[in-house]
Amino acid sequence: MSYKENSFFKEILINEVFYVATEAKELIRQEVDDNKVVCTWSDKETAEAYLKKQKIDYDKIKKIDIDRFVTYEIDNVFEDNEQVLMNPTSEKDGELIPIAEATNELMSDLDNIRLKEFVKDVAKEDAVFGLTNKSVKQFLMISDESHQRPNIMPVWSIKNRAEKVRDEDFEECDIIEVEGEVFAEWLDNLRDDDNAVAIDLKPGVLGSVVPAQKVLDQLPF
Repeated sequence: MSYKENSFFKEILINEVFYVATEAKELIRQEVDDNKVVCTWSDKETAEAYLKKQKIDYDKIKKIDIDRFVTYEIDNVFEDNEQVLMNPTSEKDGELIPIAEATNELMSDLDNIRLKEFVKDVAKEDAVFGLTNKSVKQFLMISDESHQRPNIMPVWSIKNRAEKVRDEDFEECDIIEVEGEVFAEWLDNLRDDDNAVAIDLKPGVLGSVVPAQKVLDQLPF
C-alpha cells in the first residue's frame, strides 16, 4: 500500500503539522536495519505513548508546521533521499518513508485542496482580498529571492485571514477587496509576466504558491 493511502498522510493533510521529539536539541532516532532514523508522528499522543513505553528520555515534543518545514527547514535537517520512521509505537513497527518525496506529495495535495477551497469561496462571495501599499488600488507583490521563487501576489478568500497576516507580517499595508472578475484580469497579467499567486497564506508568509494560470483554469469568471 502506498504511504499516501496511510492514515498518517491523511492526518497531516488535515492538520498540516507533524511531530518530532528532541533531547539535548537532537532529534530522537530509532535503529532500523542498522541505521538510526528520525522518528516522526502525525499526532502528539502517539509520540508521547511511544517515548513512555520505550523509556526514552526527551526534552520536548515539537509540533512542526508542514509549510514552514518544506519552505525553510528540510534542507537543513535531512540529507537527500533520507528516510524517517513515521508513527512508531514500539521498536518493531512504524513506516519508513522518504521524507523529501513524502513532503513534496503532501504539499502538492495541499496546494490542490487549498486552491479548490479558495475558488469555491471566491465564486460564492465574488470577492478576493489582498494587501496594498497605502492608497494604491492594486494587490501587493512580494518576492523571495533567497529561495529562488517568482514574484508572488498574496491573496485571500476570507478577510479575517488576510487581516491576521497583515497584522503580523505587513503592518504597513492596507487590505483591499476586488471583485472576482477584476482579480481574473490581474491574473492574466501575472501569467504573462511569469509570476505566481500565494493562496490564503498563513502568518510567517507560509502557504501554497501556485502558477497564475492554474488559478485562472479553475475560476468561473
